[in-house]
Amino acid sequence: MTSLISLLTLSILTACSDKSDDTVDTSTTEDTASEVVDGPTIWSGPNVTFTKESSADPTDPANQDAITDKVILTRGLQGSLFNVVTESSAGGSSPEGTEWAMGTTDDLDTLEFKSLKAAADNRLKDVPGESFVLHLIEEDIYIDLTFISWENGGGGGGFSYERSTQ
Repeated sequence: MTSLISLLTLSILTACSDKSDDTVDTSTTEDTASEVVDGPTIWSGPNVTFTKESSADPTDPANQDAITDKVILTRGLQGSLFNVVTESSAGGSSPEGTEWAMGTTDDLDTLEFKSLKAAADNRLKDVPGESFVLHLIEEDIYIDLTFISWENGGGGGGFSYERSTQ
Protein backbone atom coordinates (compact mmCIF):
# COMPACT_ATOMS: atom_id res chain seq x y z
CA MET A 1 0.00 0.00 0.00
CA THR A 2 2.85 2.39 0.80
CA SER A 3 4.26 1.78 -2.67
CA LEU A 4 0.93 2.63 -4.23
CA ILE A 5 0.64 5.88 -2.27
CA SER A 6 4.23 6.81 -3.20
CA LEU A 7 3.51 6.07 -6.86
CA LEU A 8 0.29 8.12 -6.75
CA THR A 9 2.06 11.05 -5.06
CA LEU A 10 4.88 10.94 -7.60
CA SER A 11 2.36 10.86 -10.48
CA ILE A 12 0.47 13.85 -9.12
CA LEU A 13 3.66 15.87 -8.59
CA THR A 14 4.89 15.06 -12.09
CA ALA A 15 1.56 15.96 -13.65
CA CYS A 16 1.46 19.31 -11.83
CA SER A 17 5.00 20.26 -12.87
CA ASP A 18 4.58 19.42 -16.60
CA LYS A 19 3.38 22.17 -18.89
CA SER A 20 0.36 21.10 -20.83
CA ASP A 21 0.54 21.41 -24.64
CA ASP A 22 -2.71 23.36 -24.76
CA THR A 23 -1.51 25.99 -22.29
CA VAL A 24 -1.21 29.40 -23.98
CA ASP A 25 1.63 31.69 -22.91
CA THR A 26 0.15 35.19 -23.19
CA SER A 27 3.33 36.98 -22.06
CA THR A 28 4.80 36.77 -25.59
CA THR A 29 1.67 38.31 -27.08
CA GLU A 30 1.72 41.14 -24.56
CA ASP A 31 5.44 41.82 -25.09
CA THR A 32 5.02 41.90 -28.86
CA ALA A 33 2.12 44.34 -28.61
CA SER A 34 4.19 46.74 -26.53
CA GLU A 35 6.93 46.77 -29.18
CA VAL A 36 4.66 48.04 -31.93
CA VAL A 37 6.17 51.27 -33.22
CA ASP A 38 4.02 54.10 -34.47
CA GLY A 39 4.94 55.91 -37.65
CA PRO A 40 6.92 59.14 -37.76
CA THR A 41 5.91 62.09 -35.63
CA ILE A 42 5.00 65.25 -37.53
CA TRP A 43 5.00 68.40 -35.43
CA SER A 44 2.05 70.51 -36.43
CA GLY A 45 1.70 72.82 -33.44
CA PRO A 46 1.94 76.60 -33.53
CA ASN A 47 4.94 78.07 -35.34
CA VAL A 48 7.81 79.70 -33.49
CA THR A 49 10.44 82.04 -34.92
CA PHE A 50 14.08 81.62 -34.04
CA THR A 51 16.67 84.32 -34.76
CA LYS A 52 20.43 84.38 -34.26
CA GLU A 53 21.68 87.92 -34.73
CA SER A 54 24.82 88.69 -36.74
CA SER A 55 28.05 88.04 -34.79
CA ALA A 56 26.11 86.64 -31.81
CA ASP A 57 28.02 84.06 -29.76
CA PRO A 58 26.91 80.57 -30.92
CA THR A 59 27.91 79.06 -27.55
CA ASP A 60 25.37 81.24 -25.70
CA PRO A 61 22.13 79.25 -25.25
CA ALA A 62 20.19 82.41 -26.13
CA ASN A 63 21.58 82.00 -29.67
CA GLN A 64 20.65 78.32 -29.95
CA ASP A 65 17.33 76.78 -30.92
CA ALA A 66 16.81 73.88 -28.48
CA ILE A 67 14.39 71.83 -30.55
CA THR A 68 14.87 68.66 -28.44
CA ASP A 69 17.49 67.48 -25.95
CA LYS A 70 19.33 65.84 -28.87
CA VAL A 71 19.09 68.60 -31.47
CA ILE A 72 20.05 72.19 -30.63
CA LEU A 73 20.76 74.30 -33.70
CA THR A 74 22.91 77.39 -34.12
CA ARG A 75 25.41 78.86 -36.57
CA GLY A 76 28.95 80.21 -36.26
CA LEU A 77 30.13 83.38 -38.01
CA GLN A 78 29.72 81.64 -41.37
CA GLY A 79 28.85 78.28 -42.90
CA SER A 80 25.92 76.00 -42.25
CA LEU A 81 23.92 75.33 -39.11
CA PHE A 82 25.32 72.84 -36.63
CA ASN A 83 23.99 70.78 -33.72
CA VAL A 84 25.70 71.95 -30.50
CA VAL A 85 24.88 68.63 -28.82
CA THR A 86 27.29 66.74 -31.11
CA GLU A 87 29.34 69.40 -32.96
CA SER A 88 31.41 72.46 -32.08
CA SER A 89 31.21 73.90 -35.60
CA ALA A 90 29.60 73.16 -38.96
CA GLY A 91 30.93 70.45 -41.26
CA GLY A 92 29.89 69.09 -44.64
CA SER A 93 27.01 67.00 -43.28
CA SER A 94 25.92 69.41 -40.54
CA PRO A 95 23.81 69.63 -38.56
CA GLU A 96 24.46 66.10 -37.25
CA GLY A 97 21.41 64.09 -36.25
CA THR A 98 19.27 65.82 -38.87
CA GLU A 99 18.38 65.54 -42.51
CA TRP A 100 16.59 68.08 -44.67
CA ALA A 101 14.40 68.24 -47.76
CA MET A 102 12.98 71.18 -49.67
CA GLY A 103 9.18 71.12 -49.35
CA THR A 104 6.61 70.60 -46.58
CA THR A 105 5.38 67.69 -44.48
CA ASP A 106 2.29 67.57 -46.73
CA ASP A 107 4.60 65.95 -49.32
CA LEU A 108 6.58 63.80 -46.89
CA ASP A 109 6.28 60.58 -48.92
CA THR A 110 7.90 62.15 -51.99
CA LEU A 111 10.73 64.10 -50.37
CA GLU A 112 14.41 63.20 -50.68
CA PHE A 113 16.33 63.97 -47.49
CA LYS A 114 19.96 65.15 -47.42
CA SER A 115 22.24 67.38 -45.36
CA LEU A 116 21.03 70.98 -45.12
CA LYS A 117 23.71 72.25 -47.50
CA ALA A 118 22.91 69.55 -50.10
CA ALA A 119 19.15 70.09 -49.76
CA ALA A 120 19.77 73.80 -50.49
CA ASP A 121 21.83 72.88 -53.59
CA ASN A 122 24.94 74.32 -51.88
CA ARG A 123 23.34 77.79 -52.01
CA LEU A 124 22.47 78.59 -48.41
CA LYS A 125 22.42 82.31 -49.27
CA ASP A 126 19.27 81.55 -51.31
CA VAL A 127 17.28 79.83 -48.52
CA PRO A 128 15.27 82.87 -47.32
CA GLY A 129 11.66 82.29 -48.32
CA GLU A 130 12.25 78.57 -48.94
CA SER A 131 10.34 75.86 -47.06
CA PHE A 132 12.14 72.77 -45.79
CA VAL A 133 11.27 69.71 -43.78
CA LEU A 134 13.71 69.10 -40.94
CA HIS A 135 13.91 65.44 -39.87
CA LEU A 136 15.29 64.75 -36.40
CA ILE A 137 16.64 61.31 -37.19
CA GLU A 138 16.98 59.68 -33.76
CA GLU A 139 13.58 60.87 -32.54
CA ASP A 140 11.94 60.39 -35.97
CA ILE A 141 10.31 63.83 -35.80
CA TYR A 142 9.46 65.88 -38.89
CA ILE A 143 9.24 69.67 -38.65
CA ASP A 144 8.13 72.25 -41.22
CA LEU A 145 10.65 75.09 -41.35
CA THR A 146 10.84 78.23 -43.51
CA PHE A 147 13.97 80.36 -43.54
CA ILE A 148 13.36 84.08 -43.10
CA SER A 149 16.94 85.34 -43.36
CA TRP A 150 20.48 84.08 -44.00
CA GLU A 151 23.52 86.32 -43.66
CA ASN A 152 26.01 85.44 -46.39
CA GLY A 153 29.73 85.78 -46.97
CA GLY A 154 31.12 85.48 -43.44
CA GLY A 155 29.27 88.57 -42.31
CA GLY A 156 28.51 87.26 -38.83
CA GLY A 157 26.36 84.16 -39.22
CA GLY A 158 22.98 85.73 -38.65
CA PHE A 159 19.92 83.72 -39.66
CA SER A 160 16.29 83.24 -38.78
CA TYR A 161 13.53 80.78 -39.48
CA GLU A 162 10.01 79.90 -38.52
CA ARG A 163 9.27 76.29 -37.58
CA SER A 164 6.44 74.13 -36.35
CA THR A 165 6.29 72.87 -32.77
CA GLN A 166 4.72 69.91 -31.02
